[in-house]
Amino acid sequence: MSSFNIGDFVCLQNHPYLNTNHKIKIAANADMTPPIMVVGEILNKDEYNTSTGKQSEIQLRCYYYSTKEGKYIDKWIKAEQLKRFDDTETYLNIDEFNKIDDFDLEYLKNLYLNKMVCLKSVDFELNKKKIFIDSSDGIRTNKENNHLEFLPPIMTIIDIVKNKEEKRFSSTKSDSIEKDLSKYFFKCKWYNPKTSSYSEEFIPSKILGFVINQTKLIEIIMEGISENNFLITSLKGKNILELEDSSNKVINSIIRPIEIIFNHYYYKINAFDYAKQRTLSYTIDNFCSLDFIEKPTIFAHTYPRYKTTFRPITENIFHEQEYYFIKYRDKSDKITSRIIKVLYKEPYVDPGTNEDCFFIVANCLLRNGHTRHFNLSQILESTEIINGIKIFEDIEDIL
Repeated sequence: MSSFNIGDFVCLQNHPYLNTNHKIKIAANADMTPPIMVVGEILNKDEYNTSTGKQSEIQLRCYYYSTKEGKYIDKWIKAEQLKRFDDTETYLNIDEFNKIDDFDLEYLKNLYLNKMVCLKSVDFELNKKKIFIDSSDGIRTNKENNHLEFLPPIMTIIDIVKNKEEKRFSSTKSDSIEKDLSKYFFKCKWYNPKTSSYSEEFIPSKILGFVINQTKLIEIIMEGISENNFLITSLKGKNILELEDSSNKVINSIIRPIEIIFNHYYYKINAFDYAKQRTLSYTIDNFCSLDFIEKPTIFAHTYPRYKTTFRPITENIFHEQEYYFIKYRDKSDKITSRIIKVLYKEPYVDPGTNEDCFFIVANCLLRNGHTRHFNLSQILESTEIINGIKIFEDIEDIL
């Protein structure tokens, strides 16, 4: 049996999640799925049963929040009845309270009173999905929504007290902890929709995560949205585009934030992604910086131009290794917008008109960096992207 530590995520063996896979969707009766719990206390007595001669079983005090009852619940459960989950992606600072045992009470109060916290398991419950069958339109289809049965609230620390109990070591084994627990309790307050009032609870510090204050960053983003400015966002993992016929990669994209969404304890930004040509959801850590960029700093003149003189789209406005934002009509008369990186210009003679024409051969970001041939006569609009290589391919010196 694997060992457990304070702050570990655990659940009964019948939970459908696997140790490292927390994205399994739940069908049938999702209400029978048990909560993800956080270990708040461990009892591992160095004792043996006088009748059987076996060592006493390890007991774990596990915490979760019940939205139906509107309160925290803790249960002592034998370790062998539980399975442990790896940490999940979170925007909490879950390490903030792991080392506070070395600080005195007054220092902690000055540091943490009136700050916001949440049970560390919040992201497990926030991202839990259940599937159900919907036949309202006469067709049976599978749909999904969030299963928020055990979603813990965001709370404010209103007091900090020392735990009346103490960590206890074994009297027979060196450096063996017989009883492990949090040295401090946080008294937390939150609005309880179950009672339509406020609730308070003393909660072990080590099962809580620190909610990072994003107010100043959100104010910056709101200002950028109001001015219709742009940001550079970094691509991660499988979203990085490898440019065909090149050793270069697209590691950043241009986005225009549209709106801000609050997701229980952190903010998300819906923004239009110019590389993928659709609206996507981002978190603040996706952005290379929050220095908004005005449109004239990114986009040069657009062709064709209809000002003092008419300037059409010709092969001369396209330069190799430069990025362009184009509007293109394909053979099926479907019009799409996309960002391309020009590789070269390929002349050809139109067999129908016997006229000299050009293909613009380029990496297309809308097609994951693959090489495409764009008929110059079918390009309806083209705008050069200023410093496109630095924007899309460089990590540093973007602005």
